[in-house]
Amino acid sequence: MFGMTSEHVPFLCPRGHRLGPGRVIVGWSPCGCPPCLERERGLRGHRTYLCLTCKDEHVTTMCYMPQHIPTPDTPYRWP
Repeated sequence: MFGMTSEHVPFLCPRGHRLGPGRVIVGWSPCGCPPCLERERGLRGHRTYLCLTCKDEHVTTMCYMPQHIPTPDTPYRWP
């Protein structure tokens, strides 16, 4: 498809559960952390992956691509 780019997709959540169809919610979170600022305009944010197995266990695990690295002077913000 035109305009589509290839990106790394995690296969496991931080707790080791397999991420795949029906097991993950994929989203987007805009962000201005250093890894995002290195990306093209319009891509400055994170693709997010929420593990539904963890959610069923009442635990929230989220994967961010690229990895979220806040600057030391940035106030805490949930991406």
